[in-house]
Amino acid sequence: MYVKYPPAVKRFTSLFPNNLLFANDIKEDETSHILNENFLDVLNSESSTERTIINFIKDNQAYFIIASILQYYSFGHHETYIFPEFQLGTSYKVDYLIVGKGSGGYEFVFIELEHPNRNIVLKAGHEGEAFRKGIQQIHDWKFWLNASFHSLHETFRKYKNPQKDLPEEFLITDPSRWQFVVVAGRRSDFSEKMYTKARDVKQNGILLLHYDNLYDKTKDILKHGSF
Repeated sequence: MYVKYPPAVKRFTSLFPNNLLFANDIKEDETSHILNENFLDVLNSESSTERTIINFIKDNQAYFIIASILQYYSFGHHETYIFPEFQLGTSYKVDYLIVGKGSGGYEFVFIELEHPNRNIVLKAGHEGEAFRKGIQQIHDWKFWLNASFHSLHETFRKYKNPQKDLPEEFLITDPSRWQFVVVAGRRSDFSEKMYTKARDVKQNGILLLHYDNLYDKTKDILKHGSF
């Protein structure tokens, strides 16, 4: 019956009412299709930067574009929450945190956005500064999370429904529930060497994507109504 609840009821009964994103509601909204095409226009502009993209998503509340990343994972189909510019203590700020719930409970996706069209790859086809910077940022987050994840419950309490308690996944340090993503460049930037690099770092829990992946996966969400 939850699927049939009005959006306001879903938010009111959820763990993080102001951060809830529900895929079935997005499918029925023609505005979402238009926003995704506008997102592609932003990507195609040579003047766009990662800040341009962050501002576009924020100003249009097009958080489903970021949530499309969940199509690379097997959780989020029960509940999906988006936290823009999520603070890790006083040390770091994550561009987007996705919290998704599946059959195994809640999992966390920490996302770093880098430049869409500058310093993506070297002439030899290896990763350029944008991806190197993003990967280093992920390593810094991992170090912080392993030492201080237990302290994040104070941050999550600022967002949560006062009528609900935080589940233990938010209280216990469990790296098996953490995923990391770096998004930079376009499909045309991904040479065979870049795909090799992406496979290598994936073994360390880091997913490397280009921005066309987000556009394509968002189209899938809008067509099928699920993450």
